Amino acid sequence: MSSKSVVFYIGQDQNIASAARLADEFEIRSFSTLAEFLANVDHNRRGCVIVDLQPGLGMETSLRLFCHELLLPTIVLADSAVVPLAVRAMKEGAADFLQKPVTDERLLSAVRGALSIGETKFERARRTRAIHVRFVTLTAREREVVDAVLNGCSNREIGARLGISARTVETHRSKAMAKLGARTPADLVRVWMDMESMTGARAAAR
Repeated sequence: MSSKSVVFYIGQDQNIASAARLADEFEIRSFSTLAEFLANVDHNRRGCVIVDLQPGLGMETSLRLFCHELLLPTIVLADSAVVPLAVRAMKEGAADFLQKPVTDERLLSAVRGALSIGETKFERARRTRAIHVRFVTLTAREREVVDAVLNGCSNREIGARLGISARTVETHRSKAMAKLGARTPADLVRVWMDMESMTGARAAAR
């Protein structure tokens, strides 16, 4: 596998898809449509996405997916006819907006900037996946106990709610904290908030 970061280009501009300056530094993967990209994107590779908002391709309806939900930072390209869409993309969280025509130097600078943002997102995703692996090992009862702890309930209150003793609650609580790598209640809150922000862990626990 190549050690280069990947630039995923979505569009039909061959000048962008084959930009020599980009190819020298990055691995370029080109896709003509959104569907093709989504079917082939490798979320385990560090990289960024260049979305060419060409009229008629329908990608304007997926700006939130590109700019907010994907872990890969997104650069939006647009000509003057679709600048309002590009502005919307920036509001959705795009890493950069470039108006065409764009020079190789400007494109290269934008990609480098996006990748620096992407490192933070990639590390966050790695940490979240690790937390998720721990989370799925919790039993249903342990999830109930953790959820109640995070709502400020004491062991006695949790026991009364679940129909078990306070000692049993403490056992479930200790096991859950060990599985999640939390040594203190504050650690537990931080772990759970990280998980909730990406996957809705507390909703799943109810």
